[in-house]
Amino acid sequence: MKGEITIKSLRVIILTIISLLFVCSTAYASTDYTVQSGDTLYSISRSYHTEVASLLDANPSVTDEGHIVPGQKVTIPNAKEESFRVTAYTAGYESTGKHPGDKGYGVTASGKTVKEKQTIACPPSMPFGTEIYIPAMMETYTCEDRGSAITEGKLDIYTNNLNEALQFGVQHLDVQILN
Repeated sequence: MKGEITIKSLRVIILTIISLLFVCSTAYASTDYTVQSGDTLYSISRSYHTEVASLLDANPSVTDEGHIVPGQKVTIPNAKEESFRVTAYTAGYESTGKHPGDKGYGVTASGKTVKEKQTIACPPSMPFGTEIYIPAMMETYTCEDRGSAITEGKLDIYTNNLNEALQFGVQHLDVQILN
């Protein structure tokens, strides 16, 4: 009948909505940050692209914006999370085809020297200098490298140790693009 929703069309609508929920990999969530020596709420807000007022709202235990201490946990509100396929690489031949002493060994596509717990290879859509926080690893990396296999939805973390890179394997992790 005209104007009525049939069971078949209702099923199609429900399946479409469910499919969209599974396909969409972006979520908004809060994350915890551990205050380091020298941090201020202002510096933290700049690092996470949020406002001091938003940090204060998310952290009712912080009553004075000038008083935070190293080791204190601060909630960062509304951090955008995306799911990525994450692997690890080294500067060695297995990852780069270069040996120590070769021209460009240990030098990233951005011209920087690789650094553990800092360097990450990211897709060309992310400019060099983009900061990427991986909550599962509690580390923030900087996009400093590219890789022929690093396309959209993939990241490659630099490590000094080949065994660590191999043990890391392939992981699907939520990450936060900070800038």
